[in-house]
Amino acid sequence: MFYSRRDLLRIGGIATAAGLAAPLLAACSSGDDTAAPAASASGGKATEKMTFQLSWLPTTEFAGTWLALSKGYFTAQGIDLAWLPGGPNASPATIVASGKAEVGMLNADAIATARTQGAPIKIIGALLQKSPFCILSKAETPINSPQEMIGKKIGVAAANETAFDVMLSLNNIKKSQLTVVPVQFDPAPVANGEVDGQIVYVTNEPPTLEARGIKTNTFLLADFGFGILSDCFFATEQTIADKPDLLAGFLSATRRGWLDNLADPQPGTDLAVGTYGKDQGLDAGQQLGESKAMNSLIVTPDVPKPIDLPDAAMNTTIDTLKKVGITITAQDLFSKDILAKIST
Repeated sequence: MFYSRRDLLRIGGIATAAGLAAPLLAACSSGDDTAAPAASASGGKATEKMTFQLSWLPTTEFAGTWLALSKGYFTAQGIDLAWLPGGPNASPATIVASGKAEVGMLNADAIATARTQGAPIKIIGALLQKSPFCILSKAETPINSPQEMIGKKIGVAAANETAFDVMLSLNNIKKSQLTVVPVQFDPAPVANGEVDGQIVYVTNEPPTLEARGIKTNTFLLADFGFGILSDCFFATEQTIADKPDLLAGFLSATRRGWLDNLADPQPGTDLAVGTYGKDQGLDAGQQLGESKAMNSLIVTPDVPKPIDLPDAAMNTTIDTLKKVGITITAQDLFSKDILAKIST
């Protein structure tokens, strides 16, 4: 069984501030009963306990974390790391803001929304330098740009409507120039020809179809004006002020794990499928495809190392957030103090 993270859009995808208010304010379980065992300290070196709140279920989306845990990178930084699974009923912003975890992961828009609602949290690093939103089509009938959607049938799930509308606006396309078909998150409408294209995450639905032997084509919304930093690491302002070395050690170890995954995504996939996410019934082929797709968004010509906060990307994120009704400054949303402390 493959768990799509589309449900996560209720708390982590592009949405309006009003749409995210309920998940932020809702009480959430800390998930302590399902947290993975913390890595043990080696050589008698004292370690500090730390908890990482995942944005989603334990899949290959966190391959860098799994590799860092398995290779002792966190222990080497003096960190005894535990993690809490996310999912459709979890609210990472609430959990981190309440002190149940020192660091969490969400897309920048969800963190910005929580911040504007009073959560004292800031982004300290971003894993995905480009938004994973894309338009999926079949390789035999590819759609390669927003302009090529004109006159076509495009599947849009309700939770993706805002992102889709912003992309149309950015590219001066009217909805009347194409046919919007309501769909769910399953990419079956593309596979069976019900639609010519569908807005999805490039890291999820395309690998799902590829694993079924269906050749796909995609273009990223990020390449056509839609700039949102995604899978961002965040912490409270108090933790940033009081425990900068702990957070720096976490980012350093995590970066090492993702550097390993960039070099070879197979070991991280094996850990996701066989160890950390073994209870999820993950499909190995799909998970490997997802990891490869993620890797293409983690490093860019401007960002050669995983987990960074380039000024240009931060400013583009702020500009795009304004277009979805979230007004916040870069200074209020981001802190580069922790990244400045790591050298890995």
